[in-house]
Amino acid sequence: MPEYPHLGWNPVPGSPSAIAALQTKLSTSATALGTAHRLVDQLLGESAYWRGEAADAFRESLDGDLPRDLKNAHRSVSKAASKLRRWHDDLVGYQATAKKYDTRAMLEQAALTRAETQHERVRTAPDLPESDLAAATAAVTKAREALESVRRLARELEETHRVEAGRIAKALNEATDKLAPQEPGALSNAMDWVGDNLGDSLSLLSASLGLIAIFVAAPVAVPLLFAAAGLSLAAFVSHTSDPKHDSALKAGFTQGKFDGQFWSSVVTLGGDALGALPGVGAVAQGAKGMAAATRAGVAAEQGASATFRSGARAFGVDSTAAMREADAGPKPVLDWVVRKTSPQAEVPLQAGVAGSAVVTSGIGLSPADDNDAVKNTATGVDGARLAASDTPGAGINAARTWAQLAH
Repeated sequence: MPEYPHLGWNPVPGSPSAIAALQTKLSTSATALGTAHRLVDQLLGESAYWRGEAADAFRESLDGDLPRDLKNAHRSVSKAASKLRRWHDDLVGYQATAKKYDTRAMLEQAALTRAETQHERVRTAPDLPESDLAAATAAVTKAREALESVRRLARELEETHRVEAGRIAKALNEATDKLAPQEPGALSNAMDWVGDNLGDSLSLLSASLGLIAIFVAAPVAVPLLFAAAGLSLAAFVSHTSDPKHDSALKAGFTQGKFDGQFWSSVVTLGGDALGALPGVGAVAQGAKGMAAATRAGVAAEQGASATFRSGARAFGVDSTAAMREADAGPKPVLDWVVRKTSPQAEVPLQAGVAGSAVVTSGIGLSPADDNDAVKNTATGVDGARLAASDTPGAGINAARTWAQLAH
């Protein structure tokens, strides 16, 4: 059955829900591209203070066309998302108008049917004056004109819809032609590079968010910490499926080949796991609170909607509190250094540790990673950081989380 049965055709085809879904995906992609561009730009700026061969290789890997291509792609996708959002709103309006026309067509068709019935009755009735037949004929003509008027409005709406759809399509093509990277395959090459180095890219993003979280206010830091933990978990999954790490670990445990690649894989996976642990613990704590709130809601017969809201609220509150507690939890080595020096040294020390994670993650993405001396040095720095900072604190937080969940 057509969507507008009384008009007889659909003058405004299109699916607002499908357009909204596509616009949401484009907006999400634009946000991700913008974040990637800002992080690359920020990393390049911060690396100005880093000297040496590894620093030059790191800057070279991030510099060049990549920042420009990411910026252009962000602008292109953002503009396309904006055009789709406008088209969605226009289409919703067009279809609402078409529904009104269809309703009017239904009423005018009913009026025409009544007029035709009356005309036929008058025409076949004996001894009725000619004036009655003329009036009935005029009523039929008027009803037909009214119905045709509505259909004419629908055809005008159809033309407006066609012209605007063409304009939007042209605007989307121009967004790609004018703002996307002009060199064929430049953005594709950049995305291929990210795909080939997905695990290391996720680790770098996680370390960067962890560094930024040190300098921002608590309400902003908590979402950054959750994002960093999620990226670490994704990096762990990616690295565990990387044949390079898989073969290095197998060679170590089965052949006793405990070389630089083996320890690099151990430190990489260990760092990813420790980075994900606060997020896993916070989510587990939130899930526990959600389960308790849901049980209480069911017992109080609050209803499904109210029970869901109270459970979601408990999840948000408890997981946020758990993440804050994990972030503020004891860090034995750093705490000892602060006690031996000055309280003012705490933030610089944390920034230094987090910054070292950013630097070593960046090396893994640069040509310097092929240099055994640089790579082994980065592994040593990472190993020292994990042993002195991340592992003790993570162990304490994990024990505390386990004890809370056990109750």
